[in-house]
This record gives sequence, structure tokens and C-alpha cells, in this order.
Amino acid sequence: MKNYLEIKGDVYYICDRLKEIDDSYIVLFNLDNLRYEIHSKGQKSSYCFTVPFDSLDERTLSYALRTRSERRDKIIEEIEKSNEELYKKQIKQQVNLLREAICQ
Repeated sequence: MKNYLEIKGDVYYICDRLKEIDDSYIVLFNLDNLRYEIHSKGQKSSYCFTVPFDSLDERTLSYALRTRSERRDKIIEEIEKSNEELYKKQIKQQVNLLREAICQ
């Protein structure tokens, strides 16, 4: 069972500013893995995301905005574009390796 500590305030007012993004957001500190997590009181499963930084700061707000479900289609598009670019890069690397092997 996870142990949590609810964070109701912080020096940068991140908790309050997260509520401006979504009033149902609450900030919890997971005592088992020593990480901040954002949960929503408005969801059946309250977990939204684990803060990918060691502290609550402006990056947390940007991350919350970027990962909102309203941006789902944009996120999927970004992932697909990134995967396509990675695929093209890998193909170029393979072609270059083949050229080097043939030309030797």
C-alpha cells in the first residue's frame, strides 16, 4: 500500500496554480518512492501523473498543461511524428553501414 502526504501549499504556489489548470487536481508526495504525484478528485482512478522532476516548480505546470487529456490528439500526433523521424534516421544509419561494408 502506498503512503502519501498531501501537499496543500508550497513556496512557488504550484499547488494553487495547478488548481487554476484543473480545480480537481491535488498534489501528493509518495513516501514510498519519494516523488510528487498529481491526482484528480474528479476521476475514478485519481492518479494523473508523477512529476518528472525532483521539485515542484514551473516545469510541473508546463508538464500538466502539456499532458492534459484535451491535448490527446496533439500528443498522439507528436509521438507519431517522433517515431517517423526516428525510423527515417535508423534507415539512413543502416544504409550508411551497408555502404561502408560494400565499399571496403
